[in-house]
Amino acid sequence: MSEPLMVVKDLKKYFKVAGGVVHAVDGVSFTLNEGETLGLVGESGCGKSTTGRVILRLTEPTSGSVTYKGQDVLALQGREMAAMREEMQMIFQDPFSSLDPRKTVGGTIGKPLYIHKVGTRAERERRVEELMDFVGLSPQLYNKYPHELDGGRRQRVGIARALALKPNFIVCDEPVSALDVSIQAQILNLLSELQERLRLTYLFVSHDLSVIRHLSDRVAVMYLGKIVELAATRDLFGNTLHPYSQALLSAVPIARLRRRRERIILTGGVPSPINPPSGCRFRTRCRHEMPLCAEQEPPLTDRGGGHFVACHLEN
Repeated sequence: MSEPLMVVKDLKKYFKVAGGVVHAVDGVSFTLNEGETLGLVGESGCGKSTTGRVILRLTEPTSGSVTYKGQDVLALQGREMAAMREEMQMIFQDPFSSLDPRKTVGGTIGKPLYIHKVGTRAERERRVEELMDFVGLSPQLYNKYPHELDGGRRQRVGIARALALKPNFIVCDEPVSALDVSIQAQILNLLSELQERLRLTYLFVSHDLSVIRHLSDRVAVMYLGKIVELAATRDLFGNTLHPYSQALLSAVPIARLRRRRERIILTGGVPSPINPPSGCRFRTRCRHEMPLCAEQEPPLTDRGGGHFVACHLEN
């Protein structure tokens, strides 16, 4: 069996604020194989977007390790890190705020090529035209500005920009959440086509379980800075083990008539990441809470077949 493309171990990111320290990402570990999509899902504020940014070092980590093709990403500096950025890119959530309003479509897509001194000016222009064709943008849009495009076309510009340097790994940070439903399907299909065509590896961040189910090979469920369940998509949706994952899935609408699912209503709000609960962080909202849950943090353990869960109930 080949080595994973990426290995993330005990990744942490803490932010100092006036009231203390925010535990945004607190001990996240997972692997990514070449060509697969790992969906990262959870409530807003659980740390999933921060995880993606820390992996790419858009935000510097507090501790932990990220190994990509055998290289320690967090130890790279200067030119080595610049070279690594050609391999690892990001598609941002908001296609409007992530684009420079002063730059044209062609200038935006070609900017990474200019920064990394790829080819001559003419070669860069040809590459931009090729990328625009890749993502379904008309050549007539080359000199248009972001405000002249709709949301779907703006996101296609962001995708083309991410592909400019021919990366292998892309963090997709909720790339369709700001788009109309009809446009979401087009962008998701485009991402699937590009992955198959270019052999891309995705970390797909989303709060939408329907999107995650459609696109992901495996799914990691995050709660308050930690992964609480990780499994193959079919296994996680068909045999959900963690009480938090069960609550999330119970809220997903079912399209079939006469089929019902128990709706699990979580009580209380998400605890503060400044002062998270002792032991299991989900215990304050869990209907299965036991005394042990407050005393010991459950480790993320393989329950068989690569289905990992962090829950004392499953021990």
